[in-house]
Amino acid sequence: MARPRWTPPNDDVAARIAAVVERYKRWHEAEAEYKALLAEVADHDRDDVPIAYLADQLGVERKTVYRHLGRSMK
Repeated sequence: MARPRWTPPNDDVAARIAAVVERYKRWHEAEAEYKALLAEVADHDRDDVPIAYLADQLGVERKTVYRHLGRSMK
């Protein structure tokens, strides 16, 4: 026999779950916006900003920037 589907025991727990879900959605939206802006500024045909400079400004390694751009390191 299958277990019954779990439901929040009270409104406080339901509200905290809803807050987590909302934050998760905002996080993904912010990540998509960040990656779009990063791709725009790293576009060689536009501004030609060096990846090393972007990595330094972001406080990450160059390979992280390349990964966020969906590229492999050259």
